[in-house]
Amino acid sequence: MHHGMMASAPSGIWEYMIVGIALVVFILSIYLCIKHFVRPGEKEANHIKIKIIDDGIPWTAPSPVEKDTRIEVYLDDNPAPLTTFAPPDRFELDATLLEDGPHLLRIIAIDRSGHRGVRKVPFEVRNGPGIAVDGLREHEVVEGKINVLVNAYGGAYEEKWEPTRAETPAPVPTWAWVVFIVVGAWGMFYGIQQWKPTPQFARTPTYATIAVQPQAARPASSLGADLYRTSCASCHQINGQGTLNIFPPLAGDPVVVDRDGTAHIRIVLFGSKGTTIKGVAYQAQMPAWADQLSDEEAAAVINHERTSWGNNAPPVTPADVAKVRGRGNK
Repeated sequence: MHHGMMASAPSGIWEYMIVGIALVVFILSIYLCIKHFVRPGEKEANHIKIKIIDDGIPWTAPSPVEKDTRIEVYLDDNPAPLTTFAPPDRFELDATLLEDGPHLLRIIAIDRSGHRGVRKVPFEVRNGPGIAVDGLREHEVVEGKINVLVNAYGGAYEEKWEPTRAETPAPVPTWAWVVFIVVGAWGMFYGIQQWKPTPQFARTPTYATIAVQPQAARPASSLGADLYRTSCASCHQINGQGTLNIFPPLAGDPVVVDRDGTAHIRIVLFGSKGTTIKGVAYQAQMPAWADQLSDEEAAAVINHERTSWGNNAPPVTPADVAKVRGRGNK
């Protein structure tokens, strides 16, 4: 056997003593570790790791975080805690064991120095069926006999639940009746106004007694003023003065005050592409109104222009308008 391949044995008393002391120190270290970390009755496989996390390694400096903080959870006014644990941790609150209604969860944290932190969490439990009440409201002042309708519905614990059981019968509110009557009355009025009977029915004595008499024709002056206000005033202005260099004035316009209204009628019916009045050029284009105005309406608005703002030209007639319309823009 080669001596170079074997460890040399101790050759002196001092070497034997050093080996013995090292062996004693090693055995003592193992004993202290077992005594510190292994506790009788421990069943969890990771209890040594948990103790190291909680207490720290024995030869290290203590953690500045207090290790004795605990949590106490109380429910409502019960003086006994619902659960107690060291944070962080979870617990299960079985709401099915609580009565329906408001509840209060009080959480108290106590540190090593005895300081207490409190947090309150109000919550409400609804395990039972919902309850609907009609005829009596909260904090309502009542007198005499009251007809109160109560309905209860729920289906959280049923495999087959019929939703119609949750429908509480209630009278139609007053505002709904008012809306229904107003809409119905308006619909009847609109239908009567727009109804056009057949000629056979219109000639019967029944319809003749309820037929609405036609309204009297509006005066031509009023019709012309209204048409000018709605169709012409936005450009020529309500006072007939127009807008400088854009829309020509009608007050004193040679075409408007001309005794022969043919040119005036032609411009209203077929429009105009700019004009010059008293040396001032107006660039805006006059649109054609032949498709929008009847002969009577065109005559009415033209006569309004020919007799307003100091103008005093002879009026034109619907026949004059029809004659110009028939010739076209020539």
